[in-house]
Amino acid sequence: MSGSLRFSYVLPAPATSGSWAEFEADLACVRQSGYDAVELQIGDPAGFDEERFRKLSEASGLPLCAFQTGGSYLSRGNCLCSPDAEVRRRTVALLRSFVDLAARWNAVIVFGSLQGRLSDEPDRAAGSARIRESVGEVGGHATKQRVKLAFEPVNHMEVGFHNTIAEVAEVVRAAKLPGLRMMVDTFHMNIEERDMLAPLAGIGDILAHVHLSETNRDVLGAGHWPTAAFLSGLRNIGYRGYCSVGVYNSRLPKAEGIGRCMASIKEARGREG
Repeated sequence: MSGSLRFSYVLPAPATSGSWAEFEADLACVRQSGYDAVELQIGDPAGFDEERFRKLSEASGLPLCAFQTGGSYLSRGNCLCSPDAEVRRRTVALLRSFVDLAARWNAVIVFGSLQGRLSDEPDRAAGSARIRESVGEVGGHATKQRVKLAFEPVNHMEVGFHNTIAEVAEVVRAAKLPGLRMMVDTFHMNIEERDMLAPLAGIGDILAHVHLSETNRDVLGAGHWPTAAFLSGLRNIGYRGYCSVGVYNSRLPKAEGIGRCMASIKEARGREG
C-alpha cells in the first residue's frame, strides 16, 4: 500500500492453526487483501518452526514484522512483577530468546502482558521496580542485538502496571536504551487515555510499533475507533513503522474479517486525505 504507513495482520502461531495448510491459506488471504506483512503470536520461540515458516513467508511475499510475547502469562505463569525470583528469571530468559529470534527476522518484539497483574504482586511500587529492572536487562540485550523491544501499555483490567502511554514512555525514556522503545494499541488506548490522539504528539521519537484494534475487538469499522483521524495523527508525528491489525472477537470467517479490515483501512486513508 502506498504512503509512509505499512499495514500487517496478526495471525496465531502456525502451531495453533488446524494445519500448516490452513495457516498457508491465511497467509495467502493476508497477501491478497493487500497487507504488507504479518505479525505472529508466539508462546515460546523454542516451539516455532522457523525454517518452515520462512519458506511460506518467502513464497507469499509477506515479511514478518513482529512477534507477540504475552501468551505464556496465562499458560505458564510467566511475569516480571512476581516476588518469586525464579519466575522473573525464566520470564527474562524467555524474552531474551525472543530478542534472539527477532534479530534473525529483523522484527519487533511486542511486550506488555508479561508485566503481570496486581494479583501476582499487590504492592504496585515493588512490582513496578521489578518490571523496570527486568525490562532494562532485556532492553540492553535488544540494544546489543540491534532489534526493538516495544513496550506496550495494556489496560488495567489485563495488567497491573504501566497502563498508560505516559507511564510506559517514562520507563522507556529513563532507560535510555536504543533497543527499548514503545508501542500503542488502540483497544487499550480507548480504555486508558482521555484523548485518543493527543498522546501521540509526545512519543514520535520512541514509537516503534502500532496495533490497530477496534474498541470491541471486532473487525475495523465494527466499533467506534476514529481510524482515519488516528492514521492522520501517526502521519503527523512522522511514524513510518507497521500498523498491525488485530481481530480477537469476531463471528466472521477469518478470511472475510481480514478483507473487511483492509477495506476499512482503505476507506480511512481516503478520508484522511
